[in-house]
Amino acid sequence: MSSTLLQVQPVARKVTALCWLPPHGGTAYTDTSLHFVTGSGGKHKELVLWTTCNPDFPKPSSEPPADARTGALASVISKVAHDGDVQRVVGLSSSVLATASSYGTLSIYNVDTESGGEAGGRGILQLRESVTAHKFSNGESAVATSLAVQPTGSADAEIASSGEDGRIAYMQASRVETLQSHEVDSTVITDICWPTAAQVAVTTRGGQIKLFDRRTPNDVAAVFVDPSNTYAFECISAHPSQPYRLATGTSTGAILLWDVRNPRKPTNELFDVHGANVWQVAFDPADATRIVSCSEDATMAVTQWVPEGSAGAGAAALGVAPEKTRGVRRISSMFNALSVNCFDACPYTRTSLLIAGSDSGNLLMERGSANGDFGDF
Repeated sequence: MSSTLLQVQPVARKVTALCWLPPHGGTAYTDTSLHFVTGSGGKHKELVLWTTCNPDFPKPSSEPPADARTGALASVISKVAHDGDVQRVVGLSSSVLATASSYGTLSIYNVDTESGGEAGGRGILQLRESVTAHKFSNGESAVATSLAVQPTGSADAEIASSGEDGRIAYMQASRVETLQSHEVDSTVITDICWPTAAQVAVTTRGGQIKLFDRRTPNDVAAVFVDPSNTYAFECISAHPSQPYRLATGTSTGAILLWDVRNPRKPTNELFDVHGANVWQVAFDPADATRIVSCSEDATMAVTQWVPEGSAGAGAAALGVAPEKTRGVRRISSMFNALSVNCFDACPYTRTSLLIAGSDSGNLLMERGSANGDFGDF
């Protein structure tokens, strides 16, 4: 039986976005410390660089365990002001990250986890450049709702962002002057992802998924809707190895798992997971038969889905253990009463490590087992 521990650390500010930073060597197995970045909004518009222990390296027996409520899960090593609420933050490499702002700007920051930082800490966050990517026709800024990095593995991959102006913007990470913007919808685009290096998918407040070929960015390649329900889509994520599988979160708290191999007749399956808006979904990097989510209902959840035909001999081909069954495991804490806005499951450790941020001014961290398991259902 696997076990997990959810811990909460008060940070005295709303956490609206976060991400793990890739380690310098490409794998965290030899790093005793991990780094992540959080973004905040409201009174504290800033980015914060944190460090935490790598759970693959056990703490000395003489070191007391962190208290489940107030124990220090992570330590601040650097802060920097941010232009607007941080809507999304993505690590491009161990030394570069990108953010999307409520003021419609996309920004690139340099990160140095080795240089001397504040108050004896070690680390520097420094704005390199930014550009306004989203604004309405009257010239007023529009919220940049999300951004995603092209999955090429290149240090200079393309960044795509979505906005409340119904536009998608593209730019190279090293050259913000390459920004291109395309109007693709008349409603708010809530989230964006890259199923492949040549394909972009977005969700809209009007309840649609739209696919675009990057080579023809003004033309919609396909549109998917759920005719059985009317709700807004709040977020989207693509399966890491099966790009025809998409997960979306809705304004009603449901998660839809889509199979779009046949664009003319896509299929979807609905999972009743949360009781309010789903703000983020992602396939678990350690086990893509699980979908992690967070919600305005103050919870996270891990949804186990099992593809059709995954039992028996077909399981190995799909990477699914034959004994796996469907189910939803909800994650919450009595010390966190408000919306969980964001999360990131660490893909760089053998031990499962899930971190999240909330409107309660908390960081939440769940450490699982060394086999990458977030716990039993």
